[in-house]
Amino acid sequence: MRKFDCQGGVHTCAVHTCAVRTSAVNTGPAHTRPVLMSRRGIETRCKKSRWALNLCACFFLTLAVSGCAGPVKRVEALARRGGLEFLVLPGVGFQHRAFAALRGDDLLVVFIDGDGSPWVDHGRRVASDPTPRAPLALELAIRTSESVLYVGRPCYLGLVRDGCAEEVWTSERYSAAVVASMVAATTTYVAAHNFQRVLIVGYSGGGALAVLVASQWPAPLDVAASGSTGGLRSTPGARDRPPLAGVVTIAGNLDPDAWTRLHNYLPLTGSLNPALAPALPTSLREWHLVGDRDSNVPSSAAQQYLQRLPPDRIWRYASFDHACCWVREWPAAFARIRAELDAAKSQPVGP
Repeated sequence: MRKFDCQGGVHTCAVHTCAVRTSAVNTGPAHTRPVLMSRRGIETRCKKSRWALNLCACFFLTLAVSGCAGPVKRVEALARRGGLEFLVLPGVGFQHRAFAALRGDDLLVVFIDGDGSPWVDHGRRVASDPTPRAPLALELAIRTSESVLYVGRPCYLGLVRDGCAEEVWTSERYSAAVVASMVAATTTYVAAHNFQRVLIVGYSGGGALAVLVASQWPAPLDVAASGSTGGLRSTPGARDRPPLAGVVTIAGNLDPDAWTRLHNYLPLTGSLNPALAPALPTSLREWHLVGDRDSNVPSSAAQQYLQRLPPDRIWRYASFDHACCWVREWPAAFARIRAELDAAKSQPVGP
């Protein structure tokens, strides 16, 4: 396997073994042998040798249909296989590509994925497309039995040329502008359906956005009129918004400042930090799933946020890291979360 820059991000593209008929020097008659070469080596052979034409055809055909199809195409293909419908939702100053499936009108589960690939070449160059190469939150959405909305961030999923500045997916990836647009896109979809409750799930950097979106979720007008919004912002037309039932983070980057210091990354200047923001209302349920082997976002990097919460709101998985094994575990974890939501359904879920 060779790693090289493909569609603006470094990921693995398969260089398959092709059986090419060629004449071997000093080995008798022509025979078939496997050839495994780098892309550059094959391009050079193509220019110099007629026999390599078959190899070139095999290699570039493989390249076209394998790992280098592009992150957006892979996300679209995965969503189609999972039975999700493609949508474009208006935000505030941005559009958002999204995928959704209606599986009932009680609970809508909104998924926000990780940061994807904001940088390439080991952080030396801004990516031309930050779309996640491994969209774990989309995998979770596909495996969720309720109605789901997988909402892309501004400039992700092929919208990078839609009036986007690179700061939107680098230093300002959790900015107030990004959060406001995510809220608008999500509530647009919610308002078009008759959901009774909404649960927001964020993976990795999407965990930071999930908490920030929850903090800005429009409160129903009857709650806002009572004067007890608990920090949630009321907006015109909020009567059409169902109450937010809760927020779930998985390997969530809940303190970006601590995270950048841990890895010696550039600070996310212009981004909001959930650990420094006011706490969410205690009536808004939170679940934070943490892998004890996570070296990308270890729980110590999120401690300033997590220490606000009762221990039973933090679910630890001893053998899990940042990616493994959340997709496998999600159906069981969601069943527990749904059971808690159902048990509290008769209680007020607004702030």
